[in-house]
Amino acid sequence: MKRSVLFTAASLLIGAALPAQTAPQRQVFAATSSPSDAVAVIRANALLDEWIRNDELVLRSAQPDRKLPGRIHEYFAQVHRGVPVLGAGLARQSAGDMPVSVFGTTFADIDIDTDPSLDAEAALVRMEAFAGAARATTEPAELVIVPTMPGELVLAWSAPLRDYRTWFVDAHHGEPVRRIDHRFTEAAVGSGLGITGALRKVSAWSTEGRYEAWDRLRPAEIVTLDASVESAESIDFSRPSPEWPSIVASDDDNEWATPGVVDGHANLGLTYDYLFRNHDWRGLDGRDGRIFSLVNLGFLNAFFAPAPYGPQGTGILGFGETPDGVPLVPLDVAAHEFMHGVTYSALTERTGLQLLGEQTVILGPSTIRVRDQVIRCGDVHIFSEDSSGPNEVGPYLCYDDDGNRTSSRDGRFGLFLAHGGAINEAYSDIIGTAVEFSAHSPGTGALRADYLNGEDAGVILRRMDRPRSVLIEDVSLPFPDAMGQEFRFVLALQPDGRMVTYTAFGMTGNRAFSLETDGYRGEHWNSTILSHAFYLAVEGGQHSGGQTVDGVGGANRDQIERAFFRGLVDLAPATVTFPVMGSMVRQAAMDLHGAGSAAFTAIDQALTAVGL
Repeated sequence: MKRSVLFTAASLLIGAALPAQTAPQRQVFAATSSPSDAVAVIRANALLDEWIRNDELVLRSAQPDRKLPGRIHEYFAQVHRGVPVLGAGLARQSAGDMPVSVFGTTFADIDIDTDPSLDAEAALVRMEAFAGAARATTEPAELVIVPTMPGELVLAWSAPLRDYRTWFVDAHHGEPVRRIDHRFTEAAVGSGLGITGALRKVSAWSTEGRYEAWDRLRPAEIVTLDASVESAESIDFSRPSPEWPSIVASDDDNEWATPGVVDGHANLGLTYDYLFRNHDWRGLDGRDGRIFSLVNLGFLNAFFAPAPYGPQGTGILGFGETPDGVPLVPLDVAAHEFMHGVTYSALTERTGLQLLGEQTVILGPSTIRVRDQVIRCGDVHIFSEDSSGPNEVGPYLCYDDDGNRTSSRDGRFGLFLAHGGAINEAYSDIIGTAVEFSAHSPGTGALRADYLNGEDAGVILRRMDRPRSVLIEDVSLPFPDAMGQEFRFVLALQPDGRMVTYTAFGMTGNRAFSLETDGYRGEHWNSTILSHAFYLAVEGGQHSGGQTVDGVGGANRDQIERAFFRGLVDLAPATVTFPVMGSMVRQAAMDLHGAGSAAFTAIDQALTAVGL
């Protein structure tokens, strides 16, 4: 078995002006209930209790286990002089007075002034100016300590804006230091034809002589809005809007003729049923809150945006269409976006934060050549070209062999991996597939369960069974099925010297790639590492690297689904990496099935095969 251990890793050293703290010591915890981890659990628990006594950790949530009586899950957020440290904290699972597992990330020896020079209102004005968007709520900005990508801790004000992002600006100088994206992309019973031509039931509500796609039969009401309605153009869903009832999808006779409405509405209902039946999870938020979706959007994508966005400030699911005009609402896609909402709600309920994830770095070459382009350490990256003035430029992040920032031509590119986004996408694919298998018989073709994503809409976005058989169109390279094949990106400092950009350049293994534009972090591409492990744990077989996995078989797939679900929803802290996620899924399998079970063995073998 691949052991989970407690370990400490220093952040890269990058010079910056005070009052930021440079080179903070990052500590990563992954201590499981495996007998080989017994000392690690005891040590982690002792440190946790000491930090609580010293007011360095505060209890954020304590929840009884949803499956195992007598277990409790606590999350402790790290604070410094009463100010929270973004993403830092520890998740502890206990059985009575005995710790079972500890996962999370903290910073040691924080030394930073927590008295801001800039007040909250002035900070909000600066945020709005940088973002070009208004504030999303009337709440004041929050003071936090922010770990930045260049490797420092900065005192900052934070607030969500109407561009679907939370912005962070330096609490002394007002410069932007980080931003977090919140848009995760990609009762009467009537009937209608869905996108495959199949007859589907539509749980509708009769009102004032018409039928609305408003499911009031389930504990969580599901409301489907139609973006193709003319009045929808005037509604801004980046904030609550009292006008949303005017665009609830409707039909005169309850024989629905709009495929996007039919399938979108029906498939969200099937996803609700699966999560309630298989995981005791109620709706998007776990508490049967009203669920809003917006269908027939005129673009190729689907997304989830959480609170404070959406018609009532509680979040919204959005579904576009393929280039051929097919609504992007097949069951696995609808469930994929639904799971983004579950992930967000579960993590924020326990930790107060969405799944942030680590952004780890390895050293690459000094020069990258791809598509007749050459970039070298010591070069600057061009962020924009404006004929009326000088280009905005910033240095590429390069390091010497000791991990220190350098602008030397002899330096080596830092190649960065955004773990949190890829794990988030992997889980949405996993649950999307699980819902498909719960509703359809296995096979090929329309309305059949398989390990492809999006096929019922005429597109194959990814596949979990054979990831490397699908080429990523943008780079003509296959999806990865193991660590070592992941897509990592070169970063560049923006002109302000604090914010960073994922550039269009990167490497997978020893192969370089480039995109047309900056900004993508490879979340969807790298997701297939974890989702392929899920496939192997269920179906078994030989990994492309040669390892054989004894899967549990389709008849027992629910064992694997429950372990993966628990690993994220019940155990995960806000800040995770792929390897730590692997440890949490193993822990969940031990919790539910036992370390000697076939389910644990399958999960352990599958995660090991993909390098986790």
